[in-house]
Amino acid sequence: MGLLKDLEDKILIADGAMGTLLYSYGTDCCFEQLNLTHPDQIQSIHQAYIQAGADVIQTNTYSANYIKLQRYGLEEQVKELNSAAVRLAKKQLPMKRMYWEPSEESVERAQAHLRLKK
Repeated sequence: MGLLKDLEDKILIADGAMGTLLYSYGTDCCFEQLNLTHPDQIQSIHQAYIQAGADVIQTNTYSANYIKLQRYGLEEQVKELNSAAVRLAKKQLPMKRMYWEPSEESVERAQAHLRLKK
């Protein structure tokens, strides 16, 4: 079964707001940078959501784009930060039946971003 089929057949529970949770812990930096500097913190949040019953987790990439990362001087690390976020989320796949299917929308957004940067 894939994500689309499961969405037709049952209710899936998604994780919560990664940034809101990090902020509540007192984190005061670029949340996406934590994918590289504090991967254990990101992984523990993924694990907590899964243990709480989440069927779907999202990568810590809400603002991991060239324009947003410019504020922190990290714009040249877009690929590295996104890749690290994907690796961290994928490490959780064996914990539970999880889905790994990039959406058409996310692929289109990524392609549009790459065209804008050229």
